[in-house]
Order: sequence, then structure tokens, then C-alpha cells
Amino acid sequence: MKRNLLIKLTLAGIGICLLVLVGSFFTDPPKMTEPDPAQLFNPSGNFTLTGTSGEPFQLQDLKGNIVLLFFGYTSCPDACPSTLAKLQRAFNLLSKEQIEQVRTVFISVDPERDNPKLLKEYVEYFGVNAIGLTGTKAEIDNVVKAYHAHYMIIPGQTSNWYSINHTTTVFLHDKQGKVRYRFLYEETPEQLAEAIRKYL
Repeated sequence: MKRNLLIKLTLAGIGICLLVLVGSFFTDPPKMTEPDPAQLFNPSGNFTLTGTSGEPFQLQDLKGNIVLLFFGYTSCPDACPSTLAKLQRAFNLLSKEQIEQVRTVFISVDPERDNPKLLKEYVEYFGVNAIGLTGTKAEIDNVVKAYHAHYMIIPGQTSNWYSINHTTTVFLHDKQGKVRYRFLYEETPEQLAEAIRKYL
């Protein structure tokens, strides 16, 4: 009796598995959707840091503009100047009226070396309507965390010379201050210009 019951239960289990397997061929697989950047990256739409003139800066002060925000430092040997050069080329693809509605926000992750004067000269050199921001390490870390970004100091041969590995993504905010697009390092100026036009 026990053996017959075991055989019946085994056959029933195999039958259920076959039904599930066959059914899977006739149903659509669940669709994977991209998370909404506006809900993931700085969902508050605001933060407070310090501008190059020593004045407090809030992201919400730029509402009504497209904002291109990224993290870096003025001693960066490659990623930062390369990114700013790409932004410059993207700006060249926009009309004068479009450019007037776009602001670039460069947040230094090197407050020890990036004094306001140096930061101001650096961001203004590239001509992308840029604002340089700094703050205490704790203030900067809070903003980095809000964007799920990162940075890591790589020690050098002396205490005052070091490099920093950091997120190279440019976060595009719409005119309401919400992140709508992430410009990755390998993307082109043409792709960024297209995204800017979409949210103007």
C-alpha cells in the first residue's frame, strides 16, 4: 500500500511539473523595467553645498534649467577633463537658446586641495555654464551617497599628492530637478545633446 501511494505521489508531482513547463511556453515572460532614475538618484531634488564665492548653494535654485551634475576634482588627469570636453562638444551641438537653459554642476570630492579660486578657474575654462561646488567632507559625502556615487582616495608618494578614483557618470536633471538620464563615460556628445533636447 505504501509503495503504491509513493508511486502515485511521484507521478502526480511529475504531472504538475510538466503542466508548469508546458504552460511557460504559452505565457509571456515577466517584463523587466528600468528603475525610474528620479526615484533612485537624489529623490529629494535638493542638497546644499558651498559655491566658489563662499555662498551657500542649493540645487533647487537651478529649477527651470536642465542641470548636468557630476563629481570630480581639479587634479584629475583624465576622466574629468575628458568629461568636460565632451560636455563642451555637446554644447556645440545645441542652439544658443538651448544652451542658455543648461547649467553644469561640478562637485569636487577633493576639498583639501580644490580651494574656491582654483575650482572657479577650472570649471570656467571649458565654457559649459559650470558652477563649482565644495563643502566639508561630510557634506560632500552626503551628496555622493544621494546619487549612489562613490570616490576613493589612492595614496601617493607624499601626503599631499594623491589621486582619487570616482564615479564618472553625468546626471541629467530635468527642469523640476529630477534625475532623468545618466550620461555614462563611454557615451558620445551626440547622445548627451539628444537627451538635453528631450527634456528642454
